[in-house]
Amino acid sequence: MTEINMYLYQILQKYEARDLNSHKTPIIQLRDMLRAWASSCYVNILISGSRSKGTAISLASDVDLLVSLTANCNDSKGGLKGCYDSLFLKLKKHYPVRKQNVSVRIELEGLEIDVTPARKQNGNTNYHSLYSSKSDSWMQTNIQKHIDDVLQSGRTSEIKILKIWRELHQIDFPSIYLEYLLIDNILLNKSKSSDSLGDNVWHVFNELAKTQGNPLFSRVVDSANSNNILSDLLTVAEKNIIINQAQIAISQTNWNQIVW
Repeated sequence: MTEINMYLYQILQKYEARDLNSHKTPIIQLRDMLRAWASSCYVNILISGSRSKGTAISLASDVDLLVSLTANCNDSKGGLKGCYDSLFLKLKKHYPVRKQNVSVRIELEGLEIDVTPARKQNGNTNYHSLYSSKSDSWMQTNIQKHIDDVLQSGRTSEIKILKIWRELHQIDFPSIYLEYLLIDNILLNKSKSSDSLGDNVWHVFNELAKTQGNPLFSRVVDSANSNNILSDLLTVAEKNIIINQAQIAISQTNWNQIVW
């Protein structure tokens, strides 16, 4: 294994997702509260996000919970937006909270937990509707398909390194966009060998640093719903911040100046 690969695998180990065993009780209490909040709309509470995808790191949210609600939940009281606002107010009574695009982030005994309300479509399906506060509209997607796509991609190590880089440099780069940009575009034809980690990550930085033909300006869609344009989750200005940081990354002489 090359020195670069050894260093990057050490970084992955350094930021390995935290063990949640010592937080079992408060997480159970949170789940009980969420079930009570959902009341007659309750369908299920699912572990979603990076922990399910194998891309969790200690620098980002520790747990993602999807509160699955009935398809017609809250129709007479503001619909899906009303569910989102109601959840925010409920959690605000018990935890420090912050609104995210589709989730509410809470701090729970040192953990950061993202809670997303979603209405499950009728029938035997994993499709859910989510409220996007950024666009003030709803979107349809399939969380389980996202989990399966990432787990089966062979790109979890590269995704985690990019997420670590994102967090260390405080860059706005939504995980679902980052994941599909790497899987379906930048790393599409690159080796999936564990020995290729360093080469692949360096390739990603070089692609993100391009002044022409940058993949950030290509169309990236949600594999579960082609109407969800993931590349639209960031503005041109936000993408230019990523480009600038990638240009800084490829100008460095040591990897410990990029991720540390």
